[in-house]
Amino acid sequence: MEGTWVFHPQNIPHAIAALHVRLDTPVPVLNEKYFDGGQCRIYKVDFPDGESWAVRIPLHVQNAPRETIIGLLQGEMKIIQALEVKGFRWAPRLQVSSLTFENSIGYPFIALSWVSGETLSWSLEHPARPIRDKMLCQTARIIMSLIECTREQREPATQYFERIIDSKVGRIRRGVLPEITLQDCIAQKQLLSTILRPELENAPYAIAHGDLSCRNIIVDSEYNITGFIDWGFAARRPLQMACSLPRFLCMEEPILPPPLVLQEDRRIFIASLQSGPSTLAQQISLALSPDDIDFYQCFLESITSKGMHRWLARQGWKLPWKGSTEHAPSAMVEDKKDSR
Repeated sequence: MEGTWVFHPQNIPHAIAALHVRLDTPVPVLNEKYFDGGQCRIYKVDFPDGESWAVRIPLHVQNAPRETIIGLLQGEMKIIQALEVKGFRWAPRLQVSSLTFENSIGYPFIALSWVSGETLSWSLEHPARPIRDKMLCQTARIIMSLIECTREQREPATQYFERIIDSKVGRIRRGVLPEITLQDCIAQKQLLSTILRPELENAPYAIAHGDLSCRNIIVDSEYNITGFIDWGFAARRPLQMACSLPRFLCMEEPILPPPLVLQEDRRIFIASLQSGPSTLAQQISLALSPDDIDFYQCFLESITSKGMHRWLARQGWKLPWKGSTEHAPSAMVEDKKDSR
């Protein structure tokens, strides 16, 4: 990272108090336990009146340029504020922020309202039905609410995805994206028209959480969802990405067919999404209808994720258990030999 910095977590309470709109508010107490997310370390501060805030500090990207780190927080703030304006109640609320390294902490941060509860505990064995079904239906309803309240018309989906791929090509040619090959991007772009649903080319965009894993879903003791946290990867995406399956309904590496329990979980989740408003429900049904939904989702994720791009390219742009190259033209299969 450019320059030098010293991180002072013990100063978090005083940094928060200095930014609070109420000057008579006491200095909060810093909870000794912290949590690590994908980009941020999260500290909890407690006020005497019982209110708590989550202080998000992007320590895990500390080697990036300062403007990039500040930009990450600005992007998350923009999403959180947009959700509040739209009345979406399942995200935390922005409280205060300091987008500079020149503060008493020594690092930029944002403070959000604390979402009460525990992270979702979920496996193929736990929880049992019908609690399992209840949680799946709740998740679907919240995602439907997120899509409904943030949808807006933008450019056709193909233009959006092609622009991202073209940007990767440009970075490869400038030598700043060495982990991805030009051949892989060409293969990806050629496959795009076979993956996207033409009926959804002009479907609305909506805010997608981007990392809806178990650790980012907070529930109470009865498996009622109290909120989604960590919106650092959220963005406005074409509907085909905005209504994708949550991470806990995907296999970590889809090298085998999904187990029967997971297949049933997906069926219940998708059926709940399809029960929403008629036009939107029909569009979501189309987006989640492919028989090869695992490949479909991996491919769309590979457009925005370098890690998924590398993994799927190594598989020859097919899933290992499919044993077919139906998605990949023969020239692409040959290209894979040079990019492994």
